[in-house]
This record gives sequence, C-alpha cells and structure tokens, in this order.
Amino acid sequence: MAGETFEGEVVREIHLKIDTRYATILITPKPDEINDTNMPRNLHNAAELFLRAGLVENAQRVKETTDALFDIYANNPDGKTNVRIGNGCVCWSCGHCGLPKDSPNGEYTNSNVVADKKKSKVPGPCGQCGEVDQVNYLVVTRKDEFTKKGVTNLPWIETPPLSEEEKKKKKEAALEAKRKEIEANVKKALEERAKADAQEDQV
Repeated sequence: MAGETFEGEVVREIHLKIDTRYATILITPKPDEINDTNMPRNLHNAAELFLRAGLVENAQRVKETTDALFDIYANNPDGKTNVRIGNGCVCWSCGHCGLPKDSPNGEYTNSNVVADKKKSKVPGPCGQCGEVDQVNYLVVTRKDEFTKKGVTNLPWIETPPLSEEEKKKKKEAALEAKRKEIEANVKKALEERAKADAQEDQV
C-alpha cells in the first residue's frame, strides 16, 4: 500500500503515519455485518480501506481524531476535567471517530421499534456530519497493565467542542499572532534593507 498513490505523495505520507495502535481500537459490527469478511475489524483496517478507496480526507480524519484520543490518554486524564466520555463511533461517510452528536453517553434511541417492543440502542449519529446509518461502535482496548495478559476495554474520551464564543476568541488570537508575525518579518526586512543601504553608502 505504501507504494500506491491516489493523490501523489499525500496518500503515501498519510499511510506511513498510520499508527499501529489504531489496531487496538476495535470496530463492532452490526448484527447483519458479523459474517461479512470485508468488514474492517479495527481502525487500522478502516484507515487502509479509506486510502485504498481514494478517500484521503476520510483517512486523514480517522488519523486526526484517533491521535487526539491517544494524546488525551497519554496525559493520564482524570475523566472529569474538560473531557467527554462515552461510546465512540466511526463514520464511514466522513471518517470521523468520536462520540455521537448530542449524545453524551455515545448512544441514541432509534425510532424503529424492534420485535420485543423496546427501542434499540444504535450507534450514531456522527458527531461530524450527522450520518445515522453508516456508523459503527468502537471499542478502545489496551493490554492489562497489571497482569500483562488480556486486554482492558476503555471508553472513548475527547475534549468538548469549542463554543461559538471560544471559537471566536481562538480565531481572533490566531489572527493577532499572525499580525504580529507579519509585523516582525516586515521590521526585520526593513532593518536588513537599511543595513544593506548603509553598507552601499560606505562603499
């Protein structure tokens, strides 16, 4: 796969950066998908599938959202400070991995009533695009640190999305930082120009 390209070096670069830990995040098939041999079994499979299909943006989104999860766990989160926890999902329409939209615990109630007259819990909708059908649950696993045998299931954990006010402040801060960077570059260029002119005058 590393030698194949759909959009030049972009695909190759993304593929080479697909972390092998993605394979520890399992994809839970729906009842009608259990015997489907083409069904990806983990996020490593999913990222490779998107790349084979030429869906580079989807593969990139898998990478971004999954890397964010690993970054949070690497910092030993207490599960209370500025995080959301629940059942994660992968969306086949856009590649987003994370908690469903407007659903803190990672589940929403399907409007369809099943045979036992109870409403079923199904994955989705996607927190990115709102897709409700092409979505599967994810199971984050990790080797047991105490016994070194077997695995422990972990919840999906992510930072909450920014509010509109927070987005505005972040954008303003980025623009201000960019403005200062430009001003510094202009000042440096003018100083270098003045220095060069002074040297020419001396000659």
